[in-house]
Amino acid sequence: MPDHTDYPLFTVTDGPIDINISGKEFETRLVHGLLLEPGLVMADAYFFSSTHLQRHVLEESRDSISLFEAAMRRGLVVPALRQPAKDFVDVLGYLRGQQMQGNYDSLDDLAFRLSASCDLEASQVIWPARSGLGYDKLIEQCLMGPRPSGVDSQMWKLTDELRHRGITEARRITHLRPSGEGLRRGELARVAGSILGVIDPEDPHAVDYNEMLSRYAQIVGETSSKHRAAKEFFDWIDEIHRVNYARSLGARPSVFASTPSSLAVLQKAMLSVAEDEQIVRPPRDQISVVIKIPSVRRLLRWSPEKLLDARDFGIAWRASARRFLTAPNDLTRHQAEQALEAYAKKLRKISPGPSYIDLSVRAFATKAAPTLLTAASGFILPGIGPYVATAASTGYLAYQYLIRGRYEKVRVSPGLNIIETSNEA
Repeated sequence: MPDHTDYPLFTVTDGPIDINISGKEFETRLVHGLLLEPGLVMADAYFFSSTHLQRHVLEESRDSISLFEAAMRRGLVVPALRQPAKDFVDVLGYLRGQQMQGNYDSLDDLAFRLSASCDLEASQVIWPARSGLGYDKLIEQCLMGPRPSGVDSQMWKLTDELRHRGITEARRITHLRPSGEGLRRGELARVAGSILGVIDPEDPHAVDYNEMLSRYAQIVGETSSKHRAAKEFFDWIDEIHRVNYARSLGARPSVFASTPSSLAVLQKAMLSVAEDEQIVRPPRDQISVVIKIPSVRRLLRWSPEKLLDARDFGIAWRASARRFLTAPNDLTRHQAEQALEAYAKKLRKISPGPSYIDLSVRAFATKAAPTLLTAASGFILPGIGPYVATAASTGYLAYQYLIRGRYEKVRVSPGLNIIETSNEA
């Protein structure tokens, strides 16, 4: 089993997120994740729920491979599976059989391509046992108790039936499934759709959130408070799922919050995790450095092998960043920042150009979930989003993600708080 404990969960490939980002954003997260992180972890359904990943892989001819496939061949992408499988054709088969959310009807070509790039039996991590119990507990703590501070009171009231009758019914259905325990996100989404009156609970076909919300908009109006509340609810159950899933794997979650209410629910989830694991302590130090590197557009002109070979220049950076996060002090911070600057210089040297983009990297060495908003307050503007929080498996927290306009965007990699600001169209 591969060691993935320091890998971030590559959640930009989760269907509900994938549909709300552009292909350029997907490529940015992929390139920066592979250059700056030790590797990436992906849930089995993520491989088939991302349209951006499908295009990235399938648009390459059969006699060449994509960057993602090349990364898989080097073991830099770790698949987390619900059950053992010999290849991705098997994975696609059991996802279809379990009626997972999403459309898996036309993905056989993708399954064959992924299978050719990964010895799945050697690289897979099996889905953590009893993760449904952890999800159930977090859902109850975050959504069935008092309204978390920061959640809009009207949204909380309008989601009351979804949060109580919906969760209770989804638990009941989960327990009827083979090996069902705790709560499954898919069952909760299905029950929510039934309560909203947009799906038939007896229909065995999975319907994704966006389709449910589209149908609900036809009933209540797309700009109505009821429609906004329904979208909030689906965001909440997704945020909580990602926190729980990554914690169960021992990986780092990458969690997204598109509104202040979602951010508040996310903070509640992280507080609950910190309290459960008894890891609360004040923040002590942080990395904060801006480097100049080639743009993603320029990096993608390289062959996948050349881009991944460039990771070798970042070995010292990844090792020193880990030392800093484990033992934060002036010396380890300085060593990590120096290593990152040296890595950036190497990237500029092998890809010289008239200009470079600024990449701002921030990492907070803290296990204190209560600092989540405090740490973020210096560089998050209320009312601008979406927000992104990342948390290491050992509890380190960082925050940032804004969109500042059509051509100037701030983007974040899946793990450390890596922000690219670019004025390129």
